[in-house]
Amino acid sequence: MNDQTNFDDVSAGESMNYEHLMFYLEQGREIEFVYQGKEYFISNTSEGRAVWAGQTRISEYFGERHIDVVRFTKLDGIPLADLFQQNKTKITTIF
Repeated sequence: MNDQTNFDDVSAGESMNYEHLMFYLEQGREIEFVYQGKEYFISNTSEGRAVWAGQTRISEYFGERHIDVVRFTKLDGIPLADLFQQNKTKITTIF
């Protein structure tokens, strides 16, 4: 990915484009977002990246393979990558 450091901060309730998402994931950031009224969390722990719905892990751990967490984790059968590319998510918090 290109070194894109000119992204503006994303406010709560706004959409984030795919490139911005990948930039944050590569930085090691964790992201809470809402899709169809339900909150999800992309974590970054010693086990790797994973996606959570509340206290339930809904994906496998992906190590440092940032692109794999959004490529292979699906919500309603749709990869996270597609949901972010189609602006179907809203950001709640970025850590």
